[in-house]
Amino acid sequence: MTSAITDLAHRLRPLVFRLYHQVRRQTPQLSLTLTQGSVLSELVNGGPRRMSALAEFERVKLPSMTDVVGRLERLGLATRRPDPADGRAVLVDVTDEGRRFYAETVAAREEFLRERLIAMDDTDRAAIEAALPALAKLLVDTKKEELISDER
Repeated sequence: MTSAITDLAHRLRPLVFRLYHQVRRQTPQLSLTLTQGSVLSELVNGGPRRMSALAEFERVKLPSMTDVVGRLERLGLATRRPDPADGRAVLVDVTDEGRRFYAETVAAREEFLRERLIAMDDTDRAAIEAALPALAKLLVDTKKEELISDER
């Protein structure tokens, strides 16, 4: 059983990586790094966050997160403001431009995948659909989930 699981992991890793890489290359990015894109997604989907919470969420040091947020600000995708609960802290939030950019990126990525799914036969599409719940279980990250629920 262990060697079968090892083999599955060996085959799955490059496939998942290549699929994500291909989707990323084929859609608008504004040259966002993975971390910048992840932070933007978190702000769009989870609301404003303290800089320290974003750094913990991404597992980077605070100075690195300051650089990430600075880049998003320069692109007009995010903004900083004082935290009303603690004037010493800063909240990072997505701008209207950031929401628009995020929505366009998601739509472009989904269209990219939709086109490929259309080209498949029904059996292959059904196999992918059937695999989605199992694939979703691979994404469980308790540390990130704890940080998200602590922040809300």
